[in-house]
Amino acid sequence: MLPSAMDSQTQEAVNFSRSMQGHHMAAGGPDGPLDIILVALSAIIVLLVCVYTVKFLIRPRENDPNHIKRQILRDDF
Repeated sequence: MLPSAMDSQTQEAVNFSRSMQGHHMAAGGPDGPLDIILVALSAIIVLLVCVYTVKFLIRPRENDPNHIKRQILRDDF
């Protein structure tokens, strides 16, 4: 790249950075009770997914002899 092109891109990046100062996506925080309810519900769902992921990773409870994972363990092929 030419030095003048890099200087131009650098200046554009600096200008963009300055234009975005003070502008945040969630600058004001939750706007009302509905936002708080949605965030709390989302947090509960994420927590439940994490708990069940660890639970089934530790104890998968796949004891059925016809379970699909057993097909690769059979020696009769």
